[in-house]
Amino acid sequence: MRFALSKAALTIGVSALSIATAAAQESQPASQESTDTAASGTTEGDIIVTAQRRSQRLQDVPVAVSVVSGDALNNQNLKTLEDVGTRLPNVKITTGSLVNQINVRGVGSGQNAGFEQSVATFVDGVYRSRSLSSRAALFDIEQVEVLKGPQTTFFGANAIAGALNITTRKPKFEFGYDASALYAFEDGEYNVEAGVNIPLAPTFAIRAAGRLAGMDGYIDNNYLNEKGPRDRTQQARISAAWEPSDAFRSDLRFDYFRSRTKNIYSAVLETCPAPAPIVEGPGGSCSQYLAAGGTPRRSLGYDSVSPDTFANVNFKEVAWTNSLDVGAGSITAITAYIDQTVNAKTQPIPVPLASAVGGVEGLPIWLGERYHQFSQELRYQSDTDGPVDYMFGGYYSGGRLENYNYVGFLFLPFGAFNPLGTTNATTPVTGRPNLTQEDRTLSAFASLTWRPVEHLRINLGARYSNIRKTAVRDVQFGASPGANPATYVPFDAATQNVYAAILGADLGQFAKPRRVDDKFMPSVGIQYDVAPDVMVYATYSKGFKAGGYSAASLANAFEPETVDAYEVGLKGQFLDRRLTFNTALFRSDYKNLQESTIVISTAGTIISLVQNAASSRSQGIEMSGQYRANDWLTLNADVAYLDAKYRSYPAGACTVLGNFQSTTCTQNLSGKRRPYAPEWSGNVGVTAAVPIGDYQLRIAPSLYFSSKFFESATADPLLQQDGFAKVDLQIAFGPQDERWQIALIGKNLTDKATAGFRQQMTNSSAVYAFPDRPRSIAVQFRIKG
Repeated sequence: MRFALSKAALTIGVSALSIATAAAQESQPASQESTDTAASGTTEGDIIVTAQRRSQRLQDVPVAVSVVSGDALNNQNLKTLEDVGTRLPNVKITTGSLVNQINVRGVGSGQNAGFEQSVATFVDGVYRSRSLSSRAALFDIEQVEVLKGPQTTFFGANAIAGALNITTRKPKFEFGYDASALYAFEDGEYNVEAGVNIPLAPTFAIRAAGRLAGMDGYIDNNYLNEKGPRDRTQQARISAAWEPSDAFRSDLRFDYFRSRTKNIYSAVLETCPAPAPIVEGPGGSCSQYLAAGGTPRRSLGYDSVSPDTFANVNFKEVAWTNSLDVGAGSITAITAYIDQTVNAKTQPIPVPLASAVGGVEGLPIWLGERYHQFSQELRYQSDTDGPVDYMFGGYYSGGRLENYNYVGFLFLPFGAFNPLGTTNATTPVTGRPNLTQEDRTLSAFASLTWRPVEHLRINLGARYSNIRKTAVRDVQFGASPGANPATYVPFDAATQNVYAAILGADLGQFAKPRRVDDKFMPSVGIQYDVAPDVMVYATYSKGFKAGGYSAASLANAFEPETVDAYEVGLKGQFLDRRLTFNTALFRSDYKNLQESTIVISTAGTIISLVQNAASSRSQGIEMSGQYRANDWLTLNADVAYLDAKYRSYPAGACTVLGNFQSTTCTQNLSGKRRPYAPEWSGNVGVTAAVPIGDYQLRIAPSLYFSSKFFESATADPLLQQDGFAKVDLQIAFGPQDERWQIALIGKNLTDKATAGFRQQMTNSSAVYAFPDRPRSIAVQFRIKG
């Protein structure tokens, strides 16, 4: 939109989190549903997953899966998917204004609200298509499964790089409660949540849960004299379960989420004053930063002079799941409705400009989104007693997206550049690119597992998807002080055309405002039990993600992307199941990969480039292990090597320096690494639960690390996060039955400064960043009964 570790770390670190990555596991069952329906042959300590939409032992599933239990999340105070992704190998999740980027194995979707995410998020089987709904994901849950590689057969067309499969806590038919309270000393983080199970009849129960959370912030905004991000979050869920017989169960759930965050985009400059080869024009942003009292620096810090920013998110979801046993199988229906509203304000020029029109905000952008989605899935699953088991079903969803933006071009007196004389130097020229899109998805899917001989299983799967999208653009120019939607007044038609030419926008509709994409996506796999607790597997799957429309000021559309994915793996347990070791080798070849990046022109305008990269390849190896030395000591490790590069991308977006020097600059990205694709990543840790009489002292240190990675689809060393290693620690004490626990939780104890997002400044090739959280130490109290 034109407003639009190095390898040495591997020797230290491979974590525990008590995160059960494909091998590391908590001893409790994964979920109530899993416990109730797990196949025979499971033993205490087995992790039960639903990676193939039925309950199975993790060690029996021919998929690379990382699993995090709800207790592990609470033990380590992990309340966001970003926290989880940072600590898992080959997973990167970052927060944006209207888009949260989720990358698995170096594949994800870029910064454009018109994209569906390549890593699909499901909660209790319900697809959440908008990425910002992930902010509401980690509340009162049983577990998170991170499925790596295409998951299109079981999770749909948009799971082309992977899926986040989240299970919430279900009502139980006995009274119980749980509660926790946490406070962090450095940044004022607090989190208070509680849940209660109330059986109203022998066959009917409800669960009510609520959460109040917030943070005062860890970035000093010296211009506003405030800290950020300052967050206040309210969250609630009420769910009901009805089980009148062994053959039928009905679960109804309502979720509510409300977040208000100030100074969320308080950007920190990394390179001011600008060292070579950083360059900038007269009065560039770096100079303005220093003039506003910004701290001179050559590395990432935690102070800012950004003007006002905020993000408000409202999310509601109703989900109803019904399951009925019929003969030798069961029918499951999942009905859901989602309503999400987002309003945010960001500052791509994150410094006050004394010369800005009507104030000090040079490029304020108000961002808004409304989304509604209805979905229905119906599937039949056979039992698993015979030589063949199978599943088939259908899926429908319909959604409506309204994306509305207001972009204030106030850093220059654009009103004086109008030859018609209908504006003047004091006119606050503002662009308003809007997109309204309606989408409809129809899918049919099936899977079959055949056991021709003992220990051998042949897995077949397929999905056919037909996706229709209709889009309407409404791009205008007008006047609005501060680009505030409440004061926006559009220009007349002639003036509109003048500013479309000056600022490089398209006022018309898409060339093809309606599109239909469809694809047949087969998968095939084989798995063999080479020993009672050792299984090897090999799989091939075809993935697909539909094309769509850019939510920006240019009338760009993008084509579908496809993938051919191959994986071989081993899952084994040894030494009387005290040692678990899993490994996977994978290669995924993508064609027409949907790519988006944001660059800044020499005039200071934002350009959103939406393209299809001709081809890319993601390949590597993942290894995880857990060793239970005795009843109280467990060692965990999880490491990944990744080679994710563009194979053919001859006209990619330019680097910061190249783009600063030429608005028509492109670069050949063929052979260069993709964003958020570190060569090495992983974690290592120890969990010691030492018995002290009737009590227990839990000590759980963990280290997680990553080698360097780019943060933009430009392979730009200026937009790169260097390799790092961070250390967490939990020390907890309580009775062995865990009815209560008090804990000290430390995160990033070495205080390593990193950032998940970087962007070029305007009129400068200096870079600003949104820093990750520095060291934090919190005290937590938990109780249950």
